Amino acid sequence: MDKLITAQIENELDKMKIRNDKLRSGLKDKVVLTDYSSCDGVWTKAFQQAVNEHEIVIIPAKEEPYLLDGTVVIPSNRYVFAEDGAVIRLKEGTKTLMLRNEHPVDGTHYVVKETSRDENITIEGGLWEEWCLERMGYGQTGMIDEDRSYYGVTTCFFFDNVNNFTLKNLTFRRCGGFALQIGEAKDIVCENIRFEECFADGLHINGNVENVYAKNVKGQVGDDLVALNMFDWQRSSVNFGPCKNVLCEDLELSKDSPYKAIRIQPGIYTFKDGTEIDCSLTNAVFRRVRGIKTFKMYCQTPRFTKGSDPEKAGVGSGDNIIFEDVVIDLDEPIDLLGGYIENDPVTGSFAGFELGSNIDNLYLKDIKMNVDKQKHPYAYLLCIGPKSVRRGDVEIFDPYFSSVVKNVYIQNVVINGKQVDDLAPFVREIEFNALYDDMPSTAKGEIEKIIFNK
Repeated sequence: MDKLITAQIENELDKMKIRNDKLRSGLKDKVVLTDYSSCDGVWTKAFQQAVNEHEIVIIPAKEEPYLLDGTVVIPSNRYVFAEDGAVIRLKEGTKTLMLRNEHPVDGTHYVVKETSRDENITIEGGLWEEWCLERMGYGQTGMIDEDRSYYGVTTCFFFDNVNNFTLKNLTFRRCGGFALQIGEAKDIVCENIRFEECFADGLHINGNVENVYAKNVKGQVGDDLVALNMFDWQRSSVNFGPCKNVLCEDLELSKDSPYKAIRIQPGIYTFKDGTEIDCSLTNAVFRRVRGIKTFKMYCQTPRFTKGSDPEKAGVGSGDNIIFEDVVIDLDEPIDLLGGYIENDPVTGSFAGFELGSNIDNLYLKDIKMNVDKQKHPYAYLLCIGPKSVRRGDVEIFDPYFSSVVKNVYIQNVVINGKQVDDLAPFVREIEFNALYDDMPSTAKGEIEKIIFNK
């Protein structure tokens, strides 16, 4: 069944890539950026004029970087090509993002109404560099404008309310927020992407997205290499909704990256008028993945103080989620917190695959994992259920979320060098029974069936 699902996804994405290539090949009107003049070495106005007036903008290599002191807005039907050796750098202290499309939409509080989308935008080549030496925090860099009018935007590139978007053959360096933030989009290609000294997420993909192809994505980031955050926090997204048809392959996180995770976050999001939406994930394949310790597939609300109400949310859903050819070295918990490092028998479970969503079918195929069960007795291949870490009066997770996975299909799982035919020692269904007396904290995780495929 997983082969059939994968073939269906590949077929849909092959058609998507043909559509994107055909649209891009129709662009003809070309200009070289250096045909325009910089303003005291700053190229923001020249770059903006070039993309306003021409379909194709070539950024030639030169010794000095192209400095930008603000955002360049990319209209529909544009192809920006930076030659090898071209460095585009955000001027030091600039707090706004570098590139965005022309007509983004803020879906934070209300369901986005049907609207025409920007389309056919390609950014290819070059080194795109911010000035940051650490993660700057939400609202400190990567804002959509100086007023932070889109509260949930914190990124170098922001593409939202867009179809037929391609990002390829380029490098991000020293991003203080996300490198790419994208949502409310269809037909997305991210291919041959590198990250150098980036401090937050690499590819941060939010809700209302269909057809995503990410291939050969590698490098150093401070948070998730790829994040599929269909549900997200209001400070890090403006798009909430489902995601369908995803293929992420040949992903490799650098060994010196401090946080070795990929987040996949379904959830129930509530808009200001009370409307709820299941930010679900359907038909997704992750294959040939290296350098990741934990795939985090649970809804997580922002941390909250004991006695206060957490942000409203609910457990989301997923179906046909496939992990293939993944190598995991689970030498320690991804979150060096509380019960995880103290080996607490109730709250201390961690795993290569941490589930907290209602998933119909999950596939684990050709998985290799190393784990020291003597050092970490509550480390697992897979765990499901609620999570809790308290720091004083602050709760970091959501100890009241129950979840169920109907079917887990296992094929060729190797743990500590041995093929596993009995998963019992490596699977944990977590249950909290009135864990705390000051808030709801009774919840459990359940796997209905584990099926071994030959």
